[in-house]
Amino acid sequence: MNEQRIGDNLTDVKVKNRALVLSLVKKRGLLSRIELARITGLTQPTITNIVNELIASNLLQEVGTSDTKAGRKPILLSFNNRAFYTIAISFSRHGFSVALTDLTPNILFRRDSDYELQENTEIALLELQKEFIHVLEYATQSLRLILGIGVSVPGPVEAETYTILAHPIFLNHKSLDLRSHLKEYDLPIFMANNADAACLHETWNGVAKEIPNVVYFMAGEGVGAGILIDGKLYEGKNKKAGEIGHTSVNIFGPRCVCGNQGCLEMYCNTEKILEKAREAAWFGESQFLHQLLTEKRDELKFHHLIEGAQENDITCQNILKQLGQYIGVGIVNILNVFDPEVVVIGGEAALAKEFIEEPIKRGIEERLLYRDYITPNIHYSQWGDDIRLLGAASVVLDHFMAGELGRF
Repeated sequence: MNEQRIGDNLTDVKVKNRALVLSLVKKRGLLSRIELARITGLTQPTITNIVNELIASNLLQEVGTSDTKAGRKPILLSFNNRAFYTIAISFSRHGFSVALTDLTPNILFRRDSDYELQENTEIALLELQKEFIHVLEYATQSLRLILGIGVSVPGPVEAETYTILAHPIFLNHKSLDLRSHLKEYDLPIFMANNADAACLHETWNGVAKEIPNVVYFMAGEGVGAGILIDGKLYEGKNKKAGEIGHTSVNIFGPRCVCGNQGCLEMYCNTEKILEKAREAAWFGESQFLHQLLTEKRDELKFHHLIEGAQENDITCQNILKQLGQYIGVGIVNILNVFDPEVVVIGGEAALAKEFIEEPIKRGIEERLLYRDYITPNIHYSQWGDDIRLLGAASVVLDHFMAGELGRF
């Protein structure tokens, strides 16, 4: 029987201390050695040794001095976001993207494809390999600095076996072993559900930095939650936690593809929202939507709904208001169960903040169990569609910053 090792040897302690120092500088920005010693509780000589090692590894840089009124001015340290790179792959229900990112992460180069795994898996994978090669060619001068491949998908994954699991909405037919299609590149692969990946990004480079208890509520082409508890992703026993979209909010509601009735996803999924918008257009309830569909046929997108609301189309505004009401119900359930410090709303729904914010706020005020004592901290993701790629890159970043890749 294999038991998990719970003790730390000297090497483990050194790596943990380096990871601690590196993470602090990355998340807080400019810090001096004196500040690092004060924050970490490590001795000044230990901090000096760690910093010197990280500078030698090109991960930290000295960037001037801080302003002090007296005495020697402390030298400031910054994190070198170009020390290493990642390759990020994000899948959606309507295609995929491949990108080279730095450690910010910033997207430096990207390739997008509308080939869907659902429609023709083999053709889509051939296209993936082609786009992957384009990214590698762009990164020719930095190949040895690529840490690994991060993958985010809108469904369950088996990270240990590099497998995207069969899913009735995303990958209907069979599970997919992604490693077999990328193994020739000899790079470590890290996979996560897109809500988990997005949650990691917000903790490294978004509104949830240094906050240990966070829930990322993703509402777009799917509905799910990334859950951070005590600074670590909560995945559950079977690593399927966070499927908030498949919790029922109406036991007599429409049947979901999962077999349940009245799933939250049936009310917050943007495809379902657009179905309402098309129906309203054809029944003459919205002149804006009717004219748009007459001109564009089936090309109605979620951003069109936002545009209609911004042009004071009452139907568009009401559809988005109802979306906000249902998101509010989902967030109340999250707050009652997990009691996070911060909830981040992401996915396409976040683009409609000006129309969903008030109904979400009102729903929380009316429904939250401890509403007289708790003021929830709700934020909206600022990353738009890029969050899928940035999340994929952040999955690699998270493993790297924990010292798991042997690079420091």
